[in-house]
This record gives sequence, C-alpha cells and structure tokens, in this order.
Amino acid sequence: MADWTVEPFGGVLGARVTGIDLRESLADGERDELYKHLLEHLVLVFPGQFIDDSHQMELLAPWGRPYIHPIGRVAGAVEAKVERIVDDEERPPYQDKWHTDVTWDPDPPILGTLRAIEMPARGGDTIFASMYAAYDGLSETLRDRLEGISAWHHMGPGQSFKSKAGVELYDRTKEQFPGTERPVIAVHPDTGRRYLNVNKNFTSHLVGFDRAESDAVLDCLYEHATQPNYTIRYEWTEGDVILWDERCTQHFAVADHYPQRREMARLTVSAPA
Repeated sequence: MADWTVEPFGGVLGARVTGIDLRESLADGERDELYKHLLEHLVLVFPGQFIDDSHQMELLAPWGRPYIHPIGRVAGAVEAKVERIVDDEERPPYQDKWHTDVTWDPDPPILGTLRAIEMPARGGDTIFASMYAAYDGLSETLRDRLEGISAWHHMGPGQSFKSKAGVELYDRTKEQFPGTERPVIAVHPDTGRRYLNVNKNFTSHLVGFDRAESDAVLDCLYEHATQPNYTIRYEWTEGDVILWDERCTQHFAVADHYPQRREMARLTVSAPA
C-alpha cells in the first residue's frame, strides 16, 4: 500500500492527499489505489506539489487520452498540451459559471487536473459539486420521471469562447460541433452509480419537451444540483494540484479576485480508446 494519507474534508466529496510527491512516477499499484480514492471522493487535493507540465501529463496519462478542446481542434491543434488559464485586468475571468467541462463534445473529458501557478492575495477559490449527491437528493418520484429522458448539450451563446478565441473560430467550432444528446440521469462506467447529468452552462433543453416545460424542469435541476449541501469550496495556495472526476461533478471558478492576477494550468483526458 502507498505510504500516503487521504483525509476527506467535505461532507459528500473532496479529500486531501498528503505524503505523496507527484514529481515521482507512481507504480501501477499506486495509480490503481489513487484512482480508487478518486472514485470515492471525486475531488483529490494535493497541497504544495509545485509540479511542472510534464508531471501533470504523466499523472493523467495512464487514465485516458490527452484531450484537445474542440476549439483547438478546429484551429488545427493535433497535440494536447497543458493549457494556461490567466485572469488579469486585460483578461477577465470566464469560468465563473457552474459547468461540467465540454459536455457538448461527443467525446468529452473524463478526468481533469488544475495546478495553481500564481494566486491573488485573496479570492480565486474553486467550488465543486457532487452530482451523485444531487441525484440522491431528488425525490424518488422525480428520479423515476427523469429516467430515460435525454437533454441536448451545446456551446451556448459562447461569449467567453468568442472573447478568447474570436467570433470566426467560435462559429466554425459550433458548425463542426453542433452539440450532442446526453441522458439526464447517467450511470458512471466505473462505479455503476447514477448521477445528475445537466449543467446550466452547456445544457440547452430536454429532448421531446415543450421549451417552457424544459426550461422549468432544468431550472429546478440547476438550482438543486448546486446547493451548498452538495459542494466543497477550495482555497488555493500556489503549488497545489487538484484531480477531479469530470463525469459526476460540476465546478465553478469564483471570480472575486478580479482584477488581481490568477494563473492556473489545466490538463484533461478523455476516455481510453
């Protein structure tokens, strides 16, 4: 067994992992153990790691294929890399909405990592929500009614995409990736647990519903899914790394630090081929 400590710090998700050095390669057994902890806690925090891009890529490599965002693919990118998310006075934050990453891609990320490179004097936390807990918190009647119903996910108005990538690239991406249909109640492939699978940023409508009915149901689900009972809020320190399960969580990057500078490094992977 690996010589590290895993300490839960949230009621329904989140654990802090200490005694591990992510600059060192993990043995297969250690990676298996770490993944079991991830499946249990959904969000793993590794304080004070100060890793670089290569370590971040090595951490995720055994669990999936390096993910290239659709905008990057349309722009011609063929190799995944660790992306920088920089917020400052000239580049306002744009991740301050509840979302699960790129659910409008037919082949979306399954795992994500973030590491804190530069943090503001205060603010800039990240909030995560458990969609297992959100599903479990629904009434049995509503759970039964939602079973078998699908929702359409798309890029949405894309103001953040337009501001970062430009309108022309946004339009081309939307044409090549118009969206995808996903079950409202999904089943995790590794745990078999059901989770709520809609998010306000990328879910457009319920398939087969009148728009007014769809909006009413989805608004109820959005509010339910992100209530504080299902969340943790993490206060970053430079050098910290977070690994999370993209499938059964949502997250929200709090933008209260603006216009202070905040720089993060992000890498995700999609399911193995």
